Amino acid sequence: MKYMADEMFEELPDLLRKEGVDCRTVYEWIDGKKQKTRAIEDWEIRKFLAQRRSQGEEITLITKDEDSWKQIQVDGLSVIYVPQVIRDFILGREK
Repeated sequence: MKYMADEMFEELPDLLRKEGVDCRTVYEWIDGKKQKTRAIEDWEIRKFLAQRRSQGEEITLITKDEDSWKQIQVDGLSVIYVPQVIRDFILGREK
């Protein structure tokens, strides 16, 4: 599995790559550049993920943007919504 971190998690790919996880920023995936050079819209991310899936490559978006999460989820694409993961973790520990 490959992962795409949105701009809210710019430092995450470096941390995950050190652990052997194929994770890159939105900019690395879409523009081929590590640094932000322009605003990448949600529709561009959706289109990119859908195209890659159609080519047999599954990439999971990691985001804390609720709108992005909902849009990606509606399209049936793979997404990790960080607030939900944290909520589930905390509620699971309190049981």
